[in-house]
Amino acid sequence: MSKLTPIDTVGLHEISAIMDKCHTIFKSSMAGKENRPKLKGREILVPLKWLEYKAEIFWNSASIEPKQKLDILPCNNDRASFLCRNNCITAADFIVLNGVEREKCIYRAVRVNWIRPVLEMYNCDDKRVKYWEKVHSNKRKRIYLRYQEEEIDYLVILENINERKVRFITAYPIFFLSAKKDYEKDYQNYQKNR
Repeated sequence: MSKLTPIDTVGLHEISAIMDKCHTIFKSSMAGKENRPKLKGREILVPLKWLEYKAEIFWNSASIEPKQKLDILPCNNDRASFLCRNNCITAADFIVLNGVEREKCIYRAVRVNWIRPVLEMYNCDDKRVKYWEKVHSNKRKRIYLRYQEEEIDYLVILENINERKVRFITAYPIFFLSAKKDYEKDYQNYQKNR
């Protein structure tokens, strides 16, 4: 499989139009049970509650929580920075998930088309995808798939349900250096303890 590329937004200039296109692609690749990929033969459950006419789980991957101080925009040197107009700083266009305001993020949204290929690469034992497990704060085991290639660093997170099923939680590009280090540490710890 070739290197992943973001969703083409040429000709789209409004956040709502970009989010509509990204959600349509997310729905076609992950929402339909009959077309959804598996994780090494395990069914992937995708919760489909709706919020602002889109799957809430889509918003998890297409928005960013304003909990961290941004010294540099995640979309710096990316077409998304031109289209977004600093939404993660101004919070002009947000969504409320679980009582928390999250800024809609074009940079994250145009990469939701990477979820399925990352799962497929993992299924084919592609060396660009690292796998590890870790118990989350809710006491459930989470499965992490980290795709790295050149400048790309993308994470897909699933939750273990049983030996036949996992639940899709979220996916997003990793851009904070501290997060990159933490995920690498988690991966190395998992490898040591296998």
